[in-house]
Amino acid sequence: MTTIWSRVWPNELAVYLENPKAVPLVCSTYAQACPNCGGSGLMMVYVIKGGPYRTPSGKVKWLDLQPPAVSGWYEGSLETAPCPVCAGGQMDAYLERNCGLKGADLTVSLADFKTNGKLVGKEKALAAARSLLAMNRQPSGFVTFTGGYGVGKTHLLKAIVNGFRGLRIMARYSTMADLLADIRERFGSDNGVHAVEDAIDDLNRAHVLCIDEIDRINPTGWAKETLFRLLNQRYENRSSLLTVVATNARIDEMPPELGYLASRFSAGIVIEVPGPDMRPAQGLKMAKEINEKG
Repeated sequence: MTTIWSRVWPNELAVYLENPKAVPLVCSTYAQACPNCGGSGLMMVYVIKGGPYRTPSGKVKWLDLQPPAVSGWYEGSLETAPCPVCAGGQMDAYLERNCGLKGADLTVSLADFKTNGKLVGKEKALAAARSLLAMNRQPSGFVTFTGGYGVGKTHLLKAIVNGFRGLRIMARYSTMADLLADIRERFGSDNGVHAVEDAIDDLNRAHVLCIDEIDRINPTGWAKETLFRLLNQRYENRSSLLTVVATNARIDEMPPELGYLASRFSAGIVIEVPGPDMRPAQGLKMAKEINEKG
């Protein structure tokens, strides 16, 4: 199955993007290839030199354009430049810049998720996370981790993102609050449905999307609309995209303002992360490391 991605344009094509007669050519890409250029290593635009014509004649190409441009037959030529994502070995840096993690979070892994002693009840959650990474380059599904505060849900989500990033799959982590704030800042909330759809198209560049604290949002009308559209579309595309969310509330105890999403969560895979709060132990470990370094 193929996926249409938003695209990143290199500086070499800036002149064409500023040209009102330059039309970006959107290509379909496979998960195994660069999500930006489809593995070709090049970006392309079609520079219009004449048209539109009613019928094809000579060297013309049909362009299905969005208003106010007019769809029709045009004469022109292709202009290319190296893909800024995968050309020159930039893929790893690109995936890191867009994964939503920084600093020490870039090293979080499932190997650090403890299930010994009092934490033995977390083995099922760890096994579930490992099974997701075992999908290798074809991740898919709709998965929800539930559990109390500090039980390790955030660790699992970050480790999943890092695992797929290591496989060169575009993966992204965010809390729900940060995700909504980012959408509002970049796409605005005054443009209604159009802004939400643009945001969803952008987020769907991530083959793996991990959203933390799904139940901790300000339940405004815009936030609910955005959350529903995003998760509903990811759910409908669960055969080709992997979406992993985490919530402190049980699915049957979701806040009333999120109750309309409960059926989506229940229809997917729901995994409880039980056991004690892991943060005190992690805090003691960090303090010990700091003292040893000091």
